[in-house]
Amino acid sequence: MKRHLTMPGHADERRHSRLRHAVVAMLVLAVTAAHWWTPQGEVSLHAVHILLRKLYLLPVVLAAIWFGLRAALLTAAVITILYAPHVILQWGGQRGENVNQVGEAITIWLTAVIAGLFADAEKRVLARLTRAYEGVVNALVAALDMREHDTEVHSLRVRAYTLRLAEELRVEPGRRRVFALAALLHDIGKIGVSDSILLKQGKLTEEEWSQMRRHPEFGRRILAPVPFLREAQRIVYAHHERYDGSGYPTGLSGSSIPWGARIFAVADVFDALTSARPYKDTMTYSQARTEIEAGRGSHFDPDVVDAFLRVAPAEWEAIRTAVARSDGQAESATEELLKETP
Repeated sequence: MKRHLTMPGHADERRHSRLRHAVVAMLVLAVTAAHWWTPQGEVSLHAVHILLRKLYLLPVVLAAIWFGLRAALLTAAVITILYAPHVILQWGGQRGENVNQVGEAITIWLTAVIAGLFADAEKRVLARLTRAYEGVVNALVAALDMREHDTEVHSLRVRAYTLRLAEELRVEPGRRRVFALAALLHDIGKIGVSDSILLKQGKLTEEEWSQMRRHPEFGRRILAPVPFLREAQRIVYAHHERYDGSGYPTGLSGSSIPWGARIFAVADVFDALTSARPYKDTMTYSQARTEIEAGRGSHFDPDVVDAFLRVAPAEWEAIRTAVARSDGQAESATEELLKETP
């Protein structure tokens, strides 16, 4: 059966949203049940009874933080509906308690309004920061693509493959976004490589290769001053390391190589093998699979190779086709990756 392809992170975001809705609903119901069932007549439990209705503020604040003003107001309305019968049934007792109960309802609504307004304002600020981050990433990728054509599309393909491998390996969504940003920017250090080497059609000399191998270091230097890319730059710096320690620039091996770089390595080589280059022919999937299997435990992390092999060939082809249909637009890719960046 063909796997349904979705935009990166969408399925995870839906799961998180459903979980958060469930948390808010369960808190409202739990506080309501506990508040109703806690006896008021016993002096020792009366303080608990009062405390429990204070806990109504928790789901209101969480709804505001997670979903904004409208959700906070809706939560306050549901709480009011559940809380009102209790107030009505207990009305007519001590006047001070009546005032407290009404004041509690007013406090819930004021908290919903204030928390919701602040949360929405914070989301607007984060959205502006995200747009600024998008501009930085797109500018970096475009700058390299102007020198080495097809870099942008290659980066988008490797990013898509990296995300699929990370999903197969059950990497949590926040780390997947970091891995995907690093995949988009992995070759940014080539900006520091001479055109005579970068654009050369034939094979590179040993001296030229020594210069080319400096691009991970150049990439680290370019990204290091950008705070939100500091974790990604560790992957960029290590993306040519090999599992057996024979890679560069520092000869890291095994688990000392950042996890994202180990995942990325398989995605990068897979794309290189199955893409046309001036100096080599394009491999079929079967040929590329054989090459990647041969590198298991030497070039590549065995767990990542196993994850790659679990994904059906048709799915890899579908991912490649989806990227091609995007016409190489990095903007939509970075928007997806950065919209939750703090």
